[in-house]
Amino acid sequence: MSFLNHADDAVSVAPQFHQVVFENEKIRVLNVVVSPGQKAAMHWHPENINYFLQGGKMKFTNQDGVSREMEFAVGQTTSGKETMHAVENCGDTEVRTLQIEFKP
Repeated sequence: MSFLNHADDAVSVAPQFHQVVFENEKIRVLNVVVSPGQKAAMHWHPENINYFLQGGKMKFTNQDGVSREMEFAVGQTTSGKETMHAVENCGDTEVRTLQIEFKP
């Protein structure tokens, strides 16, 4: 099984986009890179914070099929609750973020 014993962990489902750069008993830090047109299949994240190293336009689709597009800027920080979603870079720039996932 994978991170926190979740079968749909982002690193397991979409390793081409999520690289573990640090992990300890409290957090896991991911380097996330999604190029224009790339899509990540439905995957799971625990509660987390993202810091955008390179911004762009992303489309997030929840398990229920509801989608939303969001634009992110360099230096922007976002926080998220535990979630399952698919992701698509629908812009024309590579999106890069450091994602800090919190372990319970």
